[in-house]
Amino acid sequence: MEIRRYLAWRKKVKGKPIAIRLYEVVYVYLTMLWSKMGRPPLKNALYKFVERKEYNDQLTSCQLFKKIIDEIKSNPSDDGSGYFLPDSGEQITHKNMEQLEKEKNSALKELSTNKIVERYQVVLRMCKKYEEWALMKKLQQAEDITKQESFENYPSLPLKIS
Repeated sequence: MEIRRYLAWRKKVKGKPIAIRLYEVVYVYLTMLWSKMGRPPLKNALYKFVERKEYNDQLTSCQLFKKIIDEIKSNPSDDGSGYFLPDSGEQITHKNMEQLEKEKNSALKELSTNKIVERYQVVLRMCKKYEEWALMKKLQQAEDITKQESFENYPSLPLKIS
């Protein structure tokens, strides 16, 4: 239940910086693997994550990042100024999309290393940055009285990185 609530929250939360959108993809992918593995210690899930064949198939081949970019591009705004995100009600400009492409290329370069230890460190760093941002956002939202009894009031994310 906690993971489902988190997944619903992450779609509707507003104000994600461009890099955080990509780090979120990595965090969600790791969280889903961690959950399927029976919620082992983080280091076990991380090593399994970076060793899997799917790591190459989905991350270094850009499939997962392409999926998020395609989702954004599938909703052009009516005025042609960018893209509309229906879940969060946010607008993504063409300039933001250019930045997203640059961030994606940078992330792929880092994730494409053949050294398992470096992969581990890159994934851990990205997940830590995402977790830091998400916890700060949850803290801000928890103060909003309209968010009572929702995921925003829980002090952590499903997978604790730090």
